[in-house]
Amino acid sequence: MDVDPKKKSPHKGGLMAPCYRLCPYSKTMDRTVANFIVTFRLQSGEGYQRRYDSLMEKLATLTPISCTWEETSSFLAFTCDDSIEDVYQALYFESDFDPGIDTMVIIDLTHRKKMTAGTITYPATLDRCLGF
Repeated sequence: MDVDPKKKSPHKGGLMAPCYRLCPYSKTMDRTVANFIVTFRLQSGEGYQRRYDSLMEKLATLTPISCTWEETSSFLAFTCDDSIEDVYQALYFESDFDPGIDTMVIIDLTHRKKMTAGTITYPATLDRCLGF
């Protein structure tokens, strides 16, 4: 499918882009574009909508909308040339995510890595079910 580089999009500075950035290097250690999953649970109540909007806005800065799947609630799949540590940094520190009441799991499928934020009640089960 051809992408019109002049077509406006609500993400990535308003321009649609392919699922990878055209740059001479990638931020991942092995220079690959990685496939990520982010799943989260935000505590309902005061501030929920603000935290949700902030998290989604930050996610939108990481990858073009054409490379993001978000048809189910609290789950996104996307491609990104950032490392899992960079994705974690952006979502944890640069959004209104509250680790005191919210929970998030970031999974780098390409490199078989995960990072968590907030309270994970059963981390051994998560490890066993993911296999890493």
